[in-house]
Amino acid sequence: MGSFAQITLKHTTNRLAGAAKRSRALPWLVLWGSLFVGAMIFWIIALRRLDISVAYPLMSLGYVAVTGLAAVLLGERVSSLRWIAVGLITCGAAMVAGSV
Repeated sequence: MGSFAQITLKHTTNRLAGAAKRSRALPWLVLWGSLFVGAMIFWIIALRRLDISVAYPLMSLGYVAVTGLAAVLLGERVSSLRWIAVGLITCGAAMVAGSV
């Protein structure tokens, strides 16, 4: 949910850059805020159930999700070196999850 919030915020800032599209940016801003609040609620729930030493490193998966969503939904070009870095982040998160 947090990753979708970040993609929505980027989409909103792109809309705000164009004067003709500014009037259509408000619903996206509201969507971003709703997703952000939802992500915070899920984070609070996660902290109640997990040690922070597990939960916080797993938040790095947000970087993975944002990179993938940016490539698919926003059409951003992601270099192969960046995909390798995303793979390393995923491996690190898997190691943290496996250590529980």
